Amino acid sequence: MKKSPDKEDPFLIAYGIYGAVGFQLATSVVGGVLGGQWLDKRWGTSPWLTLVGLVLGAVAGFYNLIKILNWKDNRTQ
Repeated sequence: MKKSPDKEDPFLIAYGIYGAVGFQLATSVVGGVLGGQWLDKRWGTSPWLTLVGLVLGAVAGFYNLIKILNWKDNRTQ
């Protein structure tokens, strides 16, 4: 018997949330590194802006991680 579409499946919701967290964290870090590499090539500052991009990407990724997990906790209470 199939579930009706309006019923919430906690496993699928958790899978979607944690998948989004992982994707956003990875995208932020990779985007920061690629942006830093591009700037390093443009301005000849290698490897400094790549490292700055890595750190900023990681900070942005973890900020999103905390934001999404806090949203999930508030949603389940």
